[in-house]
Amino acid sequence: MRKAFTLIELLVVIAIIAILAAILFPVFAQAKAAAKKTSTLSGLKQSALALHMYSNDVDDMTIFEYGYADGSISGDNDLYHYNNTWVGRILPYVKNQPIFFDKNFPEINDFNKLYPDPYYPGATYSWAWITTFSLNVDGYSRQTYDGSSCANYGNWVPDGRVRSHTSISDSAQRLAIAPTRYGQIPNWSWMRFINYYASFPYVDIYSNFFNWEQLVYDARKQYGTRFFGAYADGHAAKFGPEKFVKRYLNTPGMSEATGWSSYCTAMDNRDLWKFWGPFWAGT
Repeated sequence: MRKAFTLIELLVVIAIIAILAAILFPVFAQAKAAAKKTSTLSGLKQSALALHMYSNDVDDMTIFEYGYADGSISGDNDLYHYNNTWVGRILPYVKNQPIFFDKNFPEINDFNKLYPDPYYPGATYSWAWITTFSLNVDGYSRQTYDGSSCANYGNWVPDGRVRSHTSISDSAQRLAIAPTRYGQIPNWSWMRFINYYASFPYVDIYSNFFNWEQLVYDARKQYGTRFFGAYADGHAAKFGPEKFVKRYLNTPGMSEATGWSSYCTAMDNRDLWKFWGPFWAGT
């Protein structure tokens, strides 16, 4: 007659399984996280290549990021309910709405509803306004000031001047798209960032509201000390905190710059405009 397992034997087997699980679960979690980062980089690259295809079809011009009410939704003149932002304009090239959302964030799963903004009661947006992939407006898409330098940035250019794609200098170093984070919202962000704000964040806090300065830097919640980006030449890669001019809210004495003048000096001295793009020039 076959002998049954004793209680001690069962406990030993259970203990072995528990030990193996404790060893393997973190490995599985790390593999899952790595897969999400790889998927995000792939999505960024596809988005950057779609920007190239768009420019090829519109006489070499870069894309204008903002949307508008085109009248296609009966009785609705709220531009934030339309999908014709830069995201919607390149959607025909990628044919995949989820691609514009960072896989390291919880994703939205309904592309047919309007999403209410918890920070601005009454404001609602279609999916194409709140993607976690955001366009570098002033450094890639268009020129917004008419001047000669950061310190002498001139006058505001109404609606900006869309750049020629091939006129962008150092295209392999020029950031075009980056994942962003909109305060404490768990699954969406904003479809654009302004480079002269995003490059000058507070590095010792996270924003709990909408904050232009923190949009890119707060993505470190998912990445730690490395960030992801897609570049004007179409490739995607990681970059580090050395690309930012850092401010400290709690220990201001550690700040690299404290105002516009010292920010411009830091950007010039470290040659960071190659990465962020000059907002006063069309190159």
